[in-house]
Amino acid sequence: MPYAQWHYPFENKEKFDKLFPADFICEGIDQTRGWFYSLIAISTYVMKKSPYKRVLVNDLILDKYGKKMSKSRGNTVDPFEMFDKYGADALRWYLLYVSPAWSPTRFDEDGLKEVLSKYFGTVKNVYTFFALYANTDSIDPSEFFVEYKDRPELDRWIVSKFNNLVKYVRESMNVYDHNKTVRAIQNFVNEDLSNWYIRRSRRRFWATELTEDKKAVYNTTYEILAGIAQLTAPFAPYLAEEVYRNLTGEISVHLSYYPEVNEELIDENVEKRMDLVKDLVKLGRASRENAKIKVRQPIQKIHIDGKYQTLIEDLVPLIKEELNVKEVVFEHDLNEFMDFSLKPNFKVAGPMLGGNVKTFASVLAKADALKIITKVQSGEKYELDLNGQIIKLDDQLLDIRISAKEGYDVSTGYNLFTIIDTNLTEELINEGYAREFISKVQQMRKNNGYEMMDRIKILYESSPEIDEAVNKYEDFIKKETLADMIAVSGEEGMEAQNLNGIDTGMKLEKINK
Repeated sequence: MPYAQWHYPFENKEKFDKLFPADFICEGIDQTRGWFYSLIAISTYVMKKSPYKRVLVNDLILDKYGKKMSKSRGNTVDPFEMFDKYGADALRWYLLYVSPAWSPTRFDEDGLKEVLSKYFGTVKNVYTFFALYANTDSIDPSEFFVEYKDRPELDRWIVSKFNNLVKYVRESMNVYDHNKTVRAIQNFVNEDLSNWYIRRSRRRFWATELTEDKKAVYNTTYEILAGIAQLTAPFAPYLAEEVYRNLTGEISVHLSYYPEVNEELIDENVEKRMDLVKDLVKLGRASRENAKIKVRQPIQKIHIDGKYQTLIEDLVPLIKEELNVKEVVFEHDLNEFMDFSLKPNFKVAGPMLGGNVKTFASVLAKADALKIITKVQSGEKYELDLNGQIIKLDDQLLDIRISAKEGYDVSTGYNLFTIIDTNLTEELINEGYAREFISKVQQMRKNNGYEMMDRIKILYESSPEIDEAVNKYEDFIKKETLADMIAVSGEEGMEAQNLNGIDTGMKLEKINK
């Protein structure tokens, strides 16, 4: 390259004139003198210009401790062994994912395993889920089409996110930054497609009738999966080929066109609303975890910032379902639930203010802590008068402490907060037992190898707490588990289960009809 490959100047002069100089050249950093320099020196002498427009220099691959691989150290990795264990796709994806090509790459087999699980496993799981229901319903989503404007907001959100992903991926590829490319694709598949869209859409797939809503979820999932296969194709060609051909029946993903962004399908407001809800749900879950309240245990209230009420009020049912909470309150006065304290971050404020740092601390102690915290956590600066000197406060200058009052737990992040009510009434506790009961039954159905629509009988060992919960929520439990009967039993062969601290035994029997 660029002369010998065309046997120039002996032949192919016409091709050479069109293709010279090359768009880019890629080689290892050890070729700086031997290859990059030699080419440019020869071309400058012969052609009076550079033989390539761009240079992509990939750095060395090191071991996980950052040491250069060598046989004497015994830290080399056999790539063919990695291919056999994990596949060529996973190895290729991992090397692109772990660091930019122009930075030293620390190879860690544990990181390769993580990529295999988090990305490849997730893509396959989403495809398998989609294919299971499409085959069960004998549906080919390419045979019908619901207009995007007529699809539910959840569908329009994932379609908008996907088109923004396409835009970002193409921009990153145009500057040869494949590290950003594969990270963006993986994050989309994990966080947006699998952990939110598919999980939020499960009940839509379960619907018995082929409604417009069910058509929409089939159309959307089909389009996103096919698009992900196409985006992935240059980096994980075998996975992409398998998913794309199985979905579309076409000859090859590598004969299809690479996705292009459809600006008309990008809706920033829809993304803003749904992304805000996602972030609030993450914070709410963090509060539950901190308070040691399981997700299946209902709670009474969650308080969120009142300034978002107009934007997401109609999405309250989604927040309720995700966080298993009875009431969402848009809160305008936080002093009832949280204590705030502001102190200087002395490591930053000390060198900056010198002797005035003590005065700064006393002024902060008297200031409106909530007002300052709200402003700086939204990324703005708060102007504070320090004896005639205006100090512009940001989160680097401040040591911010936020704590929940008794009976509440607060989580902050993403310039947001959530406050959950941690007080559990007897009614809430009973519902928690019922939901935990349902979860154990569903897991036992799976372990027993029951089909999706098999009807069952549930037997369980009696206890005052579980009896009360089952009696109160019997119809709900039956509906969720496809049970025709729930009965107390003391027979042998019961499987030991723990329902929110209550030990019991459970057994399932399939009902043959």
